[in-house]
Amino acid sequence: MFDKTNSKENGLTNHANNLNRYPTPKFYFPRRYLLVIIGFLGLCMAYILRVLISTTVIDMQAQYDYSNSFKGLLLSSFFMGYLSTQLLAQPLCDKFGGKKTLLFGLTLSIVSSLFVPLAAKSKVAVVFVRVVTGITQGITYPTMNWLMSRWYPISERSSLVSKTWTGAYFGTILVDFISPLILEFLGWEKAFYIFAGSALSWTLLWAIFIKDDPKDVVIGIHPNELALINETEEKLSSEKSPLINSVQSYGSINQDNNTSDYFGSNGASIDQESPSIKGNSNIDNDVELPYFKVFKILITSRALITLLYFNLVTSWGFYLLLMWYPTWLVSVGVQTGIELSVFNALPYFISVVIASVTGMAADKLMAKGVKKIIVRKVLGALSAVLPGVFLFLIAFCKLSNKTQIAFMVIVVCSNGFSAAGSQIVTLDISPRYAGVTMGIGNFVATIPGILGPLIAGVLLEKFNSSWTQIFSMSGAFYLSGAVIWVLFASSDKVL
Repeated sequence: MFDKTNSKENGLTNHANNLNRYPTPKFYFPRRYLLVIIGFLGLCMAYILRVLISTTVIDMQAQYDYSNSFKGLLLSSFFMGYLSTQLLAQPLCDKFGGKKTLLFGLTLSIVSSLFVPLAAKSKVAVVFVRVVTGITQGITYPTMNWLMSRWYPISERSSLVSKTWTGAYFGTILVDFISPLILEFLGWEKAFYIFAGSALSWTLLWAIFIKDDPKDVVIGIHPNELALINETEEKLSSEKSPLINSVQSYGSINQDNNTSDYFGSNGASIDQESPSIKGNSNIDNDVELPYFKVFKILITSRALITLLYFNLVTSWGFYLLLMWYPTWLVSVGVQTGIELSVFNALPYFISVVIASVTGMAADKLMAKGVKKIIVRKVLGALSAVLPGVFLFLIAFCKLSNKTQIAFMVIVVCSNGFSAAGSQIVTLDISPRYAGVTMGIGNFVATIPGILGPLIAGVLLEKFNSSWTQIFSMSGAFYLSGAVIWVLFASSDKVL
C-alpha cells in the first residue's frame, strides 16, 4: 500500500510544502480559490433548482391531483433534458470557453425555473419546463471539470475538487431545509420565485471573476501560484522549484494590455517568463485530438468502463432518493414544516462534512505514499456498500420509524465519500479531456435519473405505496457497483 519509490503518486505534496516551494506574500489570496468559492456557489444554485421540485411536488400533487405515476414522470423530467447535453459540453467549452458555456447554461436554467408555477396547471407544460431546465443544466459538471483541470494544482486536486463538489450538497441542504418552511408559510409557488431570483446574483460573480485560464483572472495572479497550478505529476518529484523565490515585487499590473497579470520579481511580465510557468501544463503541447477520437479512446478503456458501470448502478439509488426522499419522510410520519426541514436537510449536511474531510485526507494519504488507486477504491466502495446494506435493512427488517429514518440518513449521506473517490476519477484518467470524461460519465449516470424516479412512481401505485421493492432493487444495484469498483477501478491516466 505504501510505496516510497520515486513515482508519480509519490510526487504529491501537501499544502504546507506547496507554500514553501511556491512562496507568495503573507496576505495574498490564492486565486485558485475563486473557482472553489464561485464554483461551489454555482453548483449550490444548480442543485437548488434541480431538487426544489422534490419538496414542492408534495403540495403540487395535492393541489392538482397528480397521480403517483405522473409525479414520478414530473420528478424524472429534469433528467430527460439533462441527459441530452452531457456530451456537448466539451465541444462547447473548446469553442466558446468554459466560463461562457456555464454562464449561459445556468442563466437559462434560472430563467426556466421561474416559469414552473405558471406551467403547473398543465401537465404537459410543467413537464416541458422541467425538461428545459435539465437541458440547460446538462453542461454543468463537464464544464466544471474542464475548468478545474486548468485551475487546480495536481497536488491539491482531491481537496479542492471535493470542496467545489460540496456545493451540490450545500444547495440540497438549503433547499431541503428552507423549502418546507416556504411551503408552510408562503406557498409552493413562492419557493421557485425566491430561489431562482436569488440565483441571478451568482451570474454576476461568475461573469466578473472567472476566466478560462487562471493567468487571465481580473485581479491578477502571482507567478508562483500560476507555476504551482501548472505543475504536472511528472514535475512533482523534482525538489527544485523553477520559480521566483522572492515575493516582494509581485504587485505590478500590466496596464498597457488592459490586463491584471502580475509581474515577476525580475520585472518581466508573466507572458515573458520561462515556459515552465507560461500557459497550462495540464494541457501539454501535443496536437489537440479530435473529439470523436478522444471519445473512442476513453470509451474503450477499462478505467472509464468501470466508472460508467459504477455511475449507472449507484446513480439509480442516489437520484431516486434525491427526488423521492421528502415524500418517503412524510410516509413514515415526519410532519411538514420544521420537522420535515430538519430531516430533509440532515443527510446532505453530513455529506458536506464527509466530502470535505475525505478530500483533505485523500491528499494527505497520497502525500505520505498511499497509492492513489487505493484511496479511490476505498472511498468509492464506502459510497456504495453503506447505502446498499442499509437499504436492505430498511426494506426487509421490522424497524421503528425513527430507526428507518436514521438508517436512511446513513444511506443518503454516504454519497459524500464519492467526492474524492469515484467522482474525481474523471479527472485522474484524463486531465486534458476532463470535460469529455465527465460528460460520458454523467450521460450514463443520468439514465437512472430518468428511470429511477419514474419507475418508483409506478411501483408505489402497483404495490399500494410499499417501498420494499424500490429499496431492495436500489440496494442490489449499490452492492453490485461496490464489487465491480473494487475489482476493476483504475486511476491511471488514459489520455
